[in-house]
Amino acid sequence: MKLIDITRTSQDAPIYEGDAEMTVVKVCDMSKGAPYNSSVISAGSHIGTHADAFSHFIKDGLSIDKMPLDLFYGTAEVVSFKAGIIKLSDVKDKIENTERLIVQGKGKAFLSKDAARYLVSKKIKLVATDALSVAPAYNQEREIHTVLLNAGIAVIENIILDGVKQGRYTLIAFPIKIKGCDGAPVRAALIKE
Repeated sequence: MKLIDITRTSQDAPIYEGDAEMTVVKVCDMSKGAPYNSSVISAGSHIGTHADAFSHFIKDGLSIDKMPLDLFYGTAEVVSFKAGIIKLSDVKDKIENTERLIVQGKGKAFLSKDAARYLVSKKIKLVATDALSVAPAYNQEREIHTVLLNAGIAVIENIILDGVKQGRYTLIAFPIKIKGCDGAPVRAALIKE
């Protein structure tokens, strides 16, 4: 069994325009005589590798603490796509018998609305991407996210897939349980048997 960490280090990850950067401030420091180390962390809910809650784009959608955990664990297929918009024809033959789709596009492959609708029709449980977003442009964020989130499909963004080969894996990517929040960081990993 091989365990592959696909989580970006939060402070080093690309940041979506308008999101808050992560800061870590040591409030107790053993190197300065404190009896232990302790820090205060401040960050946006969509920093680094993170999961979007249904409430991110759906008014009465589930917050991250209410999301079903089974969405974030199980069989997943890493599929490489060319940079640009992923069309319906690009996904049609690539996701048979897939529960969770992991988009490998070097941070530059994004779902079209038709491709997102097709994933809904195939009863996909989760879409993860190595891009900052599943959507290609700021003005399409709501449209693409709403198609997926309204259908109960979990979204994980900003993973790192350097050196990961296409194929079937087991995904583990549980979000931090933050009451009432619209998203949360995850520690994402792939298991290859």
